[in-house]
Amino acid sequence: MNIGFDPWTNMEIHRRHDELLKEVEQARLVKEAFGNASPKTRGTSKILALIGRELAGLGDRLEERYRVQPETRPIMQQQSKPDGCA
Repeated sequence: MNIGFDPWTNMEIHRRHDELLKEVEQARLVKEAFGNASPKTRGTSKILALIGRELAGLGDRLEERYRVQPETRPIMQQQSKPDGCA
C-alpha cells in the first residue's frame, strides 16, 4: 500500500502533536502549583493515558482516511450458449 505524502495530514499530525505538548505542559504546571498531592506514578499514568488516548484517536482518523476500499468489479453475466460467443 503506497499512501504517498499528504501535506494536510502532515500538518494535522504536527498540529495535534503541538496541542498534546501544550496539554502535557499545562498538566505539569498545575501539578507543580498544587504540589504532589498524589503519588508520582499516578500523575505519570494519567499523562500517559491522555497521550495514548489521543494517539489512538489520531490513528482512527488516519485509518478512516486511508482505508483501502474493496474493489468494485463488474459482475460478468453468464452466456446463454455454453459453446462460445454468439
